[in-house]
Parts: sequence; structure tokens; C-alpha cells
Amino acid sequence: MDSMTIWEVFERSKNFFPKKEALIFIDAEGKGQILTYNNLALHSKLTARTLGSRPYSADAGQRFCLHMPNSPEFISAYFVASKLGATSVLLNPALPQDRVEKILQDTAAKIIVRLIDNKIDIKDLNPPLEPLTPDTAAILYSSGTTGEQKGVELTHGNIYNNIKYASVLTGMTPEDRIVCFLPLTHCFGLNFVLGACLYTGATLVLHEKFDLKQVLESLVRNKVTMFFAVPAIYNMMLKQKIDPFYFASVRYFFYAADALSPDSMLAWEKEYGRKIYTGWGLTETSPFATSNHESIYKLGSVGKPIPGAEVKIVKDQNDPYGEVCVRGHNVMKGYLNKPEETAKAIDKNGWFHTGDIGYIDPDKHLFIVDRLKDMINVGGEKAWPAEIEKIILQHPKVAEVGVVGIPHPEIGEVPKAFVVAKDPALTKEEIHSFLNHPKPKLMKHEFPREIEFIEKLPRNPSGKILRRELRDK
Repeated sequence: MDSMTIWEVFERSKNFFPKKEALIFIDAEGKGQILTYNNLALHSKLTARTLGSRPYSADAGQRFCLHMPNSPEFISAYFVASKLGATSVLLNPALPQDRVEKILQDTAAKIIVRLIDNKIDIKDLNPPLEPLTPDTAAILYSSGTTGEQKGVELTHGNIYNNIKYASVLTGMTPEDRIVCFLPLTHCFGLNFVLGACLYTGATLVLHEKFDLKQVLESLVRNKVTMFFAVPAIYNMMLKQKIDPFYFASVRYFFYAADALSPDSMLAWEKEYGRKIYTGWGLTETSPFATSNHESIYKLGSVGKPIPGAEVKIVKDQNDPYGEVCVRGHNVMKGYLNKPEETAKAIDKNGWFHTGDIGYIDPDKHLFIVDRLKDMINVGGEKAWPAEIEKIILQHPKVAEVGVVGIPHPEIGEVPKAFVVAKDPALTKEEIHSFLNHPKPKLMKHEFPREIEFIEKLPRNPSGKILRRELRDK
């Protein structure tokens, strides 16, 4: 597969569209800033002068830790690291300091770049013992929903081919104006949105964070044509019955990072007259692995493999579901400083074992059922939280639900449901009655033994339910 660095991708688009708007930025207070491709290049040169003056900055393979919110400064620092041949370590700005310190130690970063009072702040750190190989473009830490975070090493080839196919398979064009309020420190926002936008030469309408009122106004004011979000945002908008006026210019909707129910997708299409497309992957697959694009759209499926990638299911003979495995240009280089973990994840034939459970239908469409590590073992019977959640969400008074396994002295584990109610009058008895009448909607071992009402579900920045936090409750 061919390859370019992210800086080379940006320079190519700058040469094609020097005076075109590259970035429209809206900060947390709603203030705007517009940069053309030429302006963004100049912005990056100023950042390069600052970073280039650091004692350890210019060595290929060294690590720059970017601990910043969505901003022009983040994009510039990311570009400059690529131009200098350094590796960007991308950390969500909300990450607690103790976890930041662990990651700095794990990566042996030379500098940490923050944004303080809208200015780049750079702190020199101890130089690492040895550089990474220059083909490592970025290190992103996995979401940690199932345990300790691991640094995912993505190469220039991983990122370039991923952004190229994200651009092609979503039908992105230079005329598009693409909204992004997803964190750029997450693979979805970084590669699938920012990277694909720059590859195409489109305009990125970047919000520092998600604020519903600001985003809706921005869609209209900036004539946004492509909308990328996580399922929780689509569900929230459906619940609040957002006026279709705000989406008048949007021709394309896309979700990823978690499951969106077919009911929600059909409700969206009915309300706003457009389908929501999707894809599937993980940070370890850069993240794009499959695409449910227009020509192969199937409701509930996450599509078929992107060009250059393969997908297979590994399962027991009598099990309808199995672990989804991926092989191709999108599979990470490995987990930083964890050769044993890498060897467990990527087998000798190059197949990455994702931990996601699913199946491939006769038309070769992939369907994701759940996470392998979230599977609940009820006396030897398998119960999948996402399948149970799908049924409970059909209750008209339920807004959200998260299901986890809790210990049971006799049968190992049983399901417990954490429910966010639309109606505060909803009772546990109503849910039990709904699940049992007029006939059982779940298998016996799938029925939640406990139900607890909570105000909101804990989620990571990409919108995934933090089941570990629910289990800790």
C-alpha cells in the first residue's frame, strides 16, 4: 500500500487549495476563527519555530505528547510533529494527572505540549533512552473500558490508508464542510474526520467541545454538509426532537464508536429524511475496518471490509457468534512496550483478534454483537450485554441502559441492568413485566437479576459505556 505522512497530506491539499477555508474553529465560548489552507500552514510554521527551539525536538522517532483540547494549536502541533519526523502521543485533556504521568513514563516523551490561555505551553521532559522507529506516526491509548490502557502504535501507512478510504467510502469532496466536535485525541476524530477532511481538501468545522446549542447554530451558519457523531448524540437529538431546519444542509450522517439500534436509525430516517451510515473498527485498526456505505447499505450491519483489509470470524462450531479478526494495512504496529500483549493480539499470520463478537451473514455483511470481555457467563450460558440492552431499550420509558455481569455465589455471574429513565415514575416491576409479557423477550439466563436506576451512564469521550465503572458500583 502507498503511504504519505500527515504533513505531506496537508501540504498536497494546501498546494491544490491555498486560499480555500481549511478550518473554521468554534471555541467553548462560541467564538470563531477561520483559517485558509495557507493560513493553517503559516500557523504551523510559527508552531514549528517554537517546538524547534526545544533541546530534544528535532530527532526523528522522538515523542511529542499533545495534551490539548480541539483547537488550531492542536492541529498545528500534530502537523509539526509529523514534519519533524517525531511521534505524536495523543492524550485527552480531561485525563487525570496520575494517568498522564503514567503515560509520560510509558512513552518516555521528550516534551509535553499543552494549551494555556489560548497559547501553546511546552514543557521539556527527560529525553528517552532510545527513539522509536520513524515509521510510528502516533500513539493513542486504548479507551480502557476493559482494564489498563495500552499505547497503540500507528504507522504513517496505517493512518494514510485509513484516511484515504474514509474519504472515498463516505463520498467526501473538496466542497464538503464537515463538523467535528469529537475529541481529536481519539482515533475517530483524528483519522476518520480530521485526516480524511485534509486528504480531501474539504473544510473542517471544528468545535472545542460538544455543546448542542452551539453545534446546531454552527450547522446552519457554516452550511455543514457532513455530520459525524457517536450514538449517544443521535439518541439525545431524537429524544429532544430537534427541528429538521438545523439539518437542512447536511447530506450525510455517520456514527461509530458504539452501537446505534436499528430502531433509532429508522426513527432518524423518518424524522430527517436521511440514513445514518456507519463503519466499524478499533483504535488498533486505525480505526476504519469495515464500511456500511451507500452502495452496500444494510440496516443493523457495520458493512464489509474496506479495500486492503480482511475480516473473519473465529468461533466454536456450534456457536452462532465468534470473535471478529482483522488483517490488513489498518492493523496497528503493536502495543508500545508490551511485546507479549502484542503477540496475544496479533497472531503469527497477521490477524488482529479484536475482542468484538459478531457474525457475517450470507451476503458477507458483518454484524457486531458485543465485546468478548463484556460477555456474562451465567452458569456456562453466554449472555451478551448489548443484546439485553437492545431489548430493554424497547420500553417506551427507558432512555438508556447499561448491562454488566455481577458475581453470583452459585452460577458465577448474572446480568444487572443500570437504567436511565425517561419517566421518573418508571418502576423495576414495570420493566420486569415488559420483559415477561405477553411472552418472554429474553432467554432465562439473560434476564437481569437486578435493576438499578441511575441519572446517567458513565461513558468515555468516544461515547462507549464504561462497563467497568458500572461493575465497580
